[in-house]
Amino acid sequence: MGLLDSALATKGAGASERLKILKRHAQAFLRHATAKRLWNFCKAERNRLQKRTVLDSMPYILKIETTNICNLRCAYCYDDRRAPAPGERPFGRMSADQFRGLLDAVGDYLFKINLYGFGEPFLFPETLEMIRLATDRNIGVGVSSNLNHRDPDLPRRIVASGLEVLIFSCHGVSQETSNRFMRGGNPELALENLRAVIDAKRAAGSQTPFIDWQYCVTGFNEHEIETAKDKAKKLGVDQVRFIKPFFPADAPDEWFSSRFPRQTFSHDAEASPGCSWLYRSAYVNWDGGLIPCCRDPRDLSVDFGNVLETPFRDVWNNAKYQAARALLADPSRNDLRPGIVCGRCPVTRLPRG
Repeated sequence: MGLLDSALATKGAGASERLKILKRHAQAFLRHATAKRLWNFCKAERNRLQKRTVLDSMPYILKIETTNICNLRCAYCYDDRRAPAPGERPFGRMSADQFRGLLDAVGDYLFKINLYGFGEPFLFPETLEMIRLATDRNIGVGVSSNLNHRDPDLPRRIVASGLEVLIFSCHGVSQETSNRFMRGGNPELALENLRAVIDAKRAAGSQTPFIDWQYCVTGFNEHEIETAKDKAKKLGVDQVRFIKPFFPADAPDEWFSSRFPRQTFSHDAEASPGCSWLYRSAYVNWDGGLIPCCRDPRDLSVDFGNVLETPFRDVWNNAKYQAARALLADPSRNDLRPGIVCGRCPVTRLPRG
């Protein structure tokens, strides 16, 4: 999955819809622009094009996982929520003070923070405080949530936090269909909370958060696509996307749809051309473990460093990052593969001739 496709939520959109989405993000880019951010952006893109290994720029988009704890057990997500094994990241949550420290380190360079990973951000109240901390620094924040919460004041507080984009993760309209994917979830509760967020927006006279319904299509939920479209229109959802999820190759047939058949499910197919994560962004785990992208967050050996213990800039240009960028520039450098997750990535493989 390309960084911009992920960060800008264009995945699953048609050509005309993508143009509308990109226009909206261009407007947000200008809204959050400062001289320092624009200069850093230019340097980052120059570094990427020149394939530099040591950068004089910082990331301008961050994905920060505030927690890897979730209230649901979605199929195939985070290994079905099994307990961490030795050498894997434990379950936990980031504190507001730790988040504030990250903003002090890199906030001046960031246009956007995607404040979610493999957990449910709104399980804990500090997430709303984090959104406000970033918003007060003119950083756009996006959150992905299943909205399976029984807190009647949560919708109002979401709007009041200044959240810019709310990705509503719901993969079915009926209980029977949704619960096959989102185990332990309640789509009626989630949709009612979504309605309440939209009502709170209107009551506050706010244009945010932008509501983006993300619907992962399977063989057993594709019959509800039209119902979901109708529901989204009636609720006043800003955007609904029907996207391709990733399942193991040996998953049962019911997990693959006519829209996205089995043979299209390959990370390798999504991997080209190139990779911009090493220049534009990074993934910060709740414990500060910094990884180059979102592929293997459980494995502690994947971490390139810890930005809650070491200055961000030092990790950003350490030996692992330099090796990863050098390998991306020259995939024939097999000597660089051991010890870095990028060495296992199809992006860094030589094309088959």
